[in-house]
Parts: sequence; structure tokens; C-alpha cells
Amino acid sequence: MPVMKGETRNSYPFETKMSAVKAHVEDGMTSAEAMKAYGIKSKSAFFRWCATYRDEGEDSLKPRKRGRPPKKRQ
Repeated sequence: MPVMKGETRNSYPFETKMSAVKAHVEDGMTSAEAMKAYGIKSKSAFFRWCATYRDEGEDSLKPRKRGRPPKKRQ
């Protein structure tokens, strides 16, 4: 999904994601409170993080390499 003109795409560090998700899922903080406390602006991203955390655990929130792997030299 392209970013619209004038909008910026936020990137959150792993520690911020983990803290916010744990506060909501494990500590019983409401989603609105957790998002406000950790400065998360996107509701959809936050709920996606929570769902993947519940299904796959902590490793699902770690950053992954993106793009095509480098070509092997011979």
C-alpha cells in the first residue's frame, strides 16, 4: 500500500512493539492506553502485532530481511 502524499510511514523498534503488545495482551492494559503510552499511531498495525504475538510468539515481532536475496557468485 503506497504512502499518500504528506503522510509518513512509522517504523517502531522491536522493544517498543514488544512492550506495547505485552502491556495489552498480558498485563490487561486497554489497546488505547497501550498505544498512547508507547506512541503507536496505527490501530491496525497494533492489532496485527497482537494477533501475530498470540499465534507465533515473541519472534514474530522481530525484524526480518526484506527483498530478494543476493545472487551467489561463482
